[in-house]
Amino acid sequence: MHLLWTRPVGAEQAVEPDERRVREFIDSPAGMSESVQSLADKMGISRRLCHRILEDLVEQGVLQRRDFADMPPMYLRFPSR
Repeated sequence: MHLLWTRPVGAEQAVEPDERRVREFIDSPAGMSESVQSLADKMGISRRLCHRILEDLVEQGVLQRRDFADMPPMYLRFPSR
């Protein structure tokens, strides 16, 4: 079972396909560090949708958000070793 999919089955089926793809991407065992723009381009989805998905994952405690003064925020997830 993946860490990011610890929701009830009914809730999993209600997840939009784009959100499912983003969750699968960030569930990489190596971790990830992406900006909204970079991830949206990689996934082929709108930046607005990507931003909403990433912010939801920050609120759920799945990702961390790092803000910078001179560049867009980065969203991080690195599994514990």
